[in-house]
Amino acid sequence: MPKVIKGFIEETTTLGFPEAIEEAGRCYLCHNAPCQAASPPRTDIPGFIARMRSRNFRGALRLVKESNFFPGITSRVSPYDQQCEEVCLRKKFGGPIRIAELERVLADYDRKSKHPYLPEIPESIGKTVAIVGSGPTGLAAAVELVLNGCKVIMYESARLAGGVFTNGIPSYLISDEVIQHEVQSVLDLGVDLVTGINAGESINLVSMKRSFDALLLTIGMGIPRRLEVTGGKKGDIFTGTEILESLKLKEKRLRLGEKIIIVGGGNVSLDVATSLLKLGSGSVTVIYRRDREQMPVFRTRFSNAVQCGMKMVYRAELKEISCNDQGTITRVVCCKTELKEKEDSRVVAQPIEGSEFSLDADTVIYAIGLDLDPNLIQLFSLQTSPEGRIQVNPATYQTSDPFIFAAGSCVEKVDTVIDAVAKGQLVARQIVAKVLQD
Repeated sequence: MPKVIKGFIEETTTLGFPEAIEEAGRCYLCHNAPCQAASPPRTDIPGFIARMRSRNFRGALRLVKESNFFPGITSRVSPYDQQCEEVCLRKKFGGPIRIAELERVLADYDRKSKHPYLPEIPESIGKTVAIVGSGPTGLAAAVELVLNGCKVIMYESARLAGGVFTNGIPSYLISDEVIQHEVQSVLDLGVDLVTGINAGESINLVSMKRSFDALLLTIGMGIPRRLEVTGGKKGDIFTGTEILESLKLKEKRLRLGEKIIIVGGGNVSLDVATSLLKLGSGSVTVIYRRDREQMPVFRTRFSNAVQCGMKMVYRAELKEISCNDQGTITRVVCCKTELKEKEDSRVVAQPIEGSEFSLDADTVIYAIGLDLDPNLIQLFSLQTSPEGRIQVNPATYQTSDPFIFAAGSCVEKVDTVIDAVAKGQLVARQIVAKVLQD
């Protein structure tokens, strides 16, 4: 019988205080710290580690939150090992400082405190900003705007705020309690949140221009892509987004088979594979058009999936889904690909004629990326880039309508949660500069 998807408990561990202090003691406290330069929000890493050394955990937390208001989340799901830890000068001498784990200690200390840290709110400058979308970019922008004296009202189409925090990251990587605490900390700053809002029905641009000084869109890329292949029935074909949302929100339970094929080589694909294998799926095979070196996936996410038993098929693409007389998937037909380098150094995969082969399957999952919701673009009458994202002035983040700003994955490719946080901070500073000029 097909299994019903259920949830997980967090598997990420956190250092104890003595171990954290000992680890902090290994840091060189570099003057021109390469780790800080490699941190997207430019966190003062030597500064907070120095405070941890002296057991000033609250002071260390305050310093982290000055640049990153979500250390509990980012330290669990962003690839610190490929960013700040990658350039640590201690790397060759006993391994890099475990920066992510130290931030996790501080975040958990704050979450369990009777008086969680909140910065002092400055006097209002009399400006109000609306934000559509409450993912990491929108939340980070809200914090930055409030700390610059703006009033913020945030609109979210889902029932819960958080975007990818809430519905896109498996619970074995991060618990709901961690997410809820750090999202709530934004609301505790005085940000107003309105959930369950359909932008097309509930938001009128004319009235918003009368009520707000600026509008920020952080709507992400909300439409999962599907391949145009023959065969299959809707009930046996899912998207990676559907799977992860069913796991996180527990509002929709999906019945899957025992021979699962996942198409795509990014974090979503590997998170889905790991999740299903942890649930006891009989076989999970990931098909990717290129080689391992081209997979846009974090090292830790890939190793997690491999350890759980994921099978990989490289240099292949899906061509056809075969079904029996009852319409149930029985196998998929793929073809091999060859890699060719373009003039701009991009590696593209091209199908090899006559190289077809088949794999047994009863469920197919697409995890091949997301597209922008065209209805929202039409609603706000915005220009888009050739890549199908919102077009903005790169210096100011203003769209073709100067009243509207946009940032995050709806504007450009954003690879990590910590990068999304940094984008939110940047656009908020541009909004403050604009509304003060007005």
